[in-house]
Amino acid sequence: MCDLLGRSGLATLDNPQGMVQQLGFLVRDHEHFRALLARCYPEYRWAMYESLRPHLRFEAKPLDVYISEAAQEAERRQLPMVDADGQLHPYTPPQAGDQQKRDIEIAQAATDAARARKHLILSCRKCTREETFSGLTKTDCWGQARQAGWQLISDGQGGYEVCPECPKSGAWSLAGKLKN
Repeated sequence: MCDLLGRSGLATLDNPQGMVQQLGFLVRDHEHFRALLARCYPEYRWAMYESLRPHLRFEAKPLDVYISEAAQEAERRQLPMVDADGQLHPYTPPQAGDQQKRDIEIAQAATDAARARKHLILSCRKCTREETFSGLTKTDCWGQARQAGWQLISDGQGGYEVCPECPKSGAWSLAGKLKN
């Protein structure tokens, strides 16, 4: 391998100085970069992206865009899928319904958070669950918290927020913080 790299005019594994810069320069375009990232093990994908990105001859897109495009291409070509154990399984079309609804909700929440001017962070001291709600106004943030099931338990001094996962009794602490 070292000889092959050296014969190609690249840095060798024995003397890797500048190898990442050279490899980054060899990436032709977005499609080529996406294909390289798709072939990389997921746990190393971010490191590969970050190390090559500054040395590309073009402005790189965000990593999640490349991953999304690769997934769309795999679905279009109906490529087999690899499970957590590394076993190949035939392509199966995605099921519409619950997963699609969750994907839409996640995308909508990300869009809302990006446009938001206010962020409300609520935490339940008993279970340490924390959740962030975003909106254009404070009222929007509190409305989203109520829709998500957070409840105000009155104690005569203002009250405490209770997450939807915990029982409504016991000692609670209000830990709501509003950030601009």
